[in-house]
Amino acid sequence: MNRFTEEVITQLGYYIYVLVNPINHTVFYIGKGTRNRVFAHEQDYLKVDFSNDLVENKKLNEIKNIHSIGMEVEKYILTFGLSEDEAFHVENAVINFCKLIDDQNLNVKKLTNIMSGHRSDSQKEALQTFGRVELLQDALSPKPVDINQLSHHKIMFVKINPTKDRSDSNRDLKAEEMYNPESKALKKRTLGNWVMSLDKASNIEYILGVYPGSGMIVSAFKIIKDSPRYKAIQGETTSGRKQIRYDFYQYAEPVLEIDGVQLSPDHIKLTGYQYVDSNGVPCNIQSERVYIGFD
Repeated sequence: MNRFTEEVITQLGYYIYVLVNPINHTVFYIGKGTRNRVFAHEQDYLKVDFSNDLVENKKLNEIKNIHSIGMEVEKYILTFGLSEDEAFHVENAVINFCKLIDDQNLNVKKLTNIMSGHRSDSQKEALQTFGRVELLQDALSPKPVDINQLSHHKIMFVKINPTKDRSDSNRDLKAEEMYNPESKALKKRTLGNWVMSLDKASNIEYILGVYPGSGMIVSAFKIIKDSPRYKAIQGETTSGRKQIRYDFYQYAEPVLEIDGVQLSPDHIKLTGYQYVDSNGVPCNIQSERVYIGFD
């Protein structure tokens, strides 16, 4: 395995990783990173001129020795779902801990508080643990669920990306918030403001947020009030035409499942609709929102 899939990358945020020599089972590098940083060291060793990179030589020589006998570096994720600042401090703490063990010749046995260690919010919500990159990739990959299981409901799906909002900083969504059900920015991004017909605004039952890179469901809300069920915002298009946007922020609650289909903490992607085809492949369509259950 030499990379995480896109749906896993969006959940990891910043993480702390460990590189292990499989020959003698020793840790030789601890680092922090995002996306596929944990895999980059082995790829770097094939490119770097050792004689011109003294700082990296020790690490790269370790990798070279491992590859010379046909083996690969073992890669572990210690924790994930961190902000950049959190990752900086955790990396420093882990390195200092390892130095302490080496300097004082300490042995680490089974810890008495092994079950009560703190985890990031993302891990708590996902009920995930640390471990080999292969294990984490499998644990965080979304499972396909046929859309027909929910087709009798009126549902709007909206695209969710971790980006800044040019018009409202309260809607700025960081990568580490993508799977946090308590994120106000994620709720705002999911629930409004949307241009749609009055019929749809009056009859939508659920609004689900979808990460377009993978099709994974990242947020789910049920409209809980019949009247009023939205805030109507009068406006104009750039051409001066009148336009109504509907905001459901005050009239919805998060849900974990719909008719027994678990949306969270499981990771799923619904298949067989406009955003994801029946084979589970995300579709390249531009629309910010799509609907099922409407004629």
